[in-house]
Amino acid sequence: MNHTINSERHHRLHVFFKNVIKNKFINPWISKYQNINPVAIDPLTGIYNQFGINSYLKELHPQVGVDYAIILLNVDNFKQIQQEFGLKYADTALLSIATILSQHLHDTDLIGRYSEHEFIMILSNTNLEQAKHVTQNLARLIQTKTIKVQTKSILLQASCGISISTPEALSNQVLQQADQALFVAKSHGCNQIRDQNTAQ
Repeated sequence: MNHTINSERHHRLHVFFKNVIKNKFINPWISKYQNINPVAIDPLTGIYNQFGINSYLKELHPQVGVDYAIILLNVDNFKQIQQEFGLKYADTALLSIATILSQHLHDTDLIGRYSEHEFIMILSNTNLEQAKHVTQNLARLIQTKTIKVQTKSILLQASCGISISTPEALSNQVLQQADQALFVAKSHGCNQIRDQNTAQ
C-alpha cells in the first residue's frame, strides 16, 4: 500500500533520526544531510519539533484499510525536576525519553517533541490494541528510568493519550482525540494512559 508513512522518503528520515539519537552526533549530521530541514529538528533531542510534526501531519490522508495511531506523551514531573534540580537535569530527562522512544519504535514510526515536555508518536499501519500495547511498554520503560542527581535518584513519570485514525478522519481530528485522551489521563494523576474510547 502506498501510504504516506511508509514512503521511501519518510523511511530514510526515520532511519536517520534513529541513528542520530543512538550516536549522539546531532548537529554535524543535520548540517550535512541535505534532505533534512534543520528548522524541523528539535536541537536538544535531534527528533522532529512541532513544526516538523505539523508539516508531516498535513501529508497524512485518510485511506481505507490503513490506520495509524497518534500517541501524545506528557512528562508529568518535568516541572518538578526543573524547579528542584535545574534545567540540566530536566534536559537529561527529555533526552532519556527521546532515546527510549527512538530505540523501541519502528523506523517507519515518527517521533517528535511536541512542546516543552510533551512528545508525539505516529505509529504506522496499526490498530488500537496494538497502539495500547506499544504505549504501555514505552510508559513502563520510561517510568523505570532513573535520573541520577548527586545522591538522589529520580524516577520519571509519564501520562499518555492514544487515538486511532479512521477513513473519514483528518489528521488534525485524530490529533485532537489524542490530546483529549491525554487531558483525561493527566487529570487522573501521574502515570496514566487513556485512549479515545476511555476519554469520554
